[in-house]
Amino acid sequence: MRAPIVFTGLALAASAHGLNVLITNDDGFGTANIRAMYSAMTELGHNCYIVASSSDQSGQGSRLIFTNDATLKSASEFGIIASGSPSLGQDPHDDHIWYYNGSPATQILVALDHVLPQHANFSVPDLVLTGPNYGLNIGPFLYGISGTLGATQTAIERGIPAIAFAGAYGKHTAYYDIQASTSAGLQDPATIMGRLAATLAQAFIDKASRANHTFGGRVLPLGYGVSVNLPLISSFTDDSCVNPPFVRARMTGGGEFTSKAVYDSATGLFGSANYADAGTSMCINGDCSLPGETEVVSGCKSSVVLFTIDYDAPYGTSNLSDPYAALLPDIVQLNNATDLVGGLGVNASVQGSAGSSNSSSSASTKSGAGRVMLDTFLSRAAMVAGIVVLAMAL
Repeated sequence: MRAPIVFTGLALAASAHGLNVLITNDDGFGTANIRAMYSAMTELGHNCYIVASSSDQSGQGSRLIFTNDATLKSASEFGIIASGSPSLGQDPHDDHIWYYNGSPATQILVALDHVLPQHANFSVPDLVLTGPNYGLNIGPFLYGISGTLGATQTAIERGIPAIAFAGAYGKHTAYYDIQASTSAGLQDPATIMGRLAATLAQAFIDKASRANHTFGGRVLPLGYGVSVNLPLISSFTDDSCVNPPFVRARMTGGGEFTSKAVYDSATGLFGSANYADAGTSMCINGDCSLPGETEVVSGCKSSVVLFTIDYDAPYGTSNLSDPYAALLPDIVQLNNATDLVGGLGVNASVQGSAGSSNSSSSASTKSGAGRVMLDTFLSRAAMVAGIVVLAMAL
């Protein structure tokens, strides 16, 4: 393990006036990742509200599912809300955190059309953040399936800038199980991912504030969104990947995949398997020199992709000749840059704090889980060379 490093000021401070931020995901309102991002954004001075599903809604894409039941038929994920409680309600400990028994895209609508106007001090947020998802959302195939990206697209279609985050670690954990210090003496991966997400969001906010006349006071132009995939954070076991740099990437490229049907003759049932095809690596729009997301996250780097909700084929030229240069903050670097800077900043500390409430046995168990996930991720990464098929969670 390398020597401890000291935090410096590259992690961006909050702007003079915090933004109104809506946060959601497809994994549930009580998961560690969404709460860590909420905490990190709040600490930067932003007025944040969570409106997210009462239980896991992964893989719903942009489907609109409103519940037909006024009460929960079963307890929410991790038992935070009891069965029989209203299908829409507040977290028992924080009135800025709400749950609704519906799909991820529906969370955006319920937030914009009911929760925020009725219960917050604003109706329309300045920014929507989604995730960080448990499992990578890589390539155009998952762009259409992921509930996290479905919520992001819904927000953009309602005219609100939105940034989606996803991480390689795929095991759901409750927010109350976040460790102050792992067995490696480092911050919990959820905490680090939350900090990374907030740092990048703040960089976008700061860049937009400097270019206020260009984007009309918006974080992103109308119709634009951002998809970010974070590599496996290793802090359960070591510090080999705890401060990944943000790098420019494209949604289609080497290693991206679609799916195929697989028939099991023993059961008579079908399942799915990942399938690489030229259709997922075509470059039609954007900068074809950029690496694909899979190539980026196979190392300890975070991919940052700009997208729009205009699905039409390109005609003529965009009003942004180089959208990456115009929109991305300097914290998002070129993949082949000589000296990549970690997403949390130069020499940022991820040391865990003393007094963790978790027992050593719990820390040991999670450390083992982290190692299993690391092994799984390394297997996935091999797909870049065409050796194995990726098996990433939505």
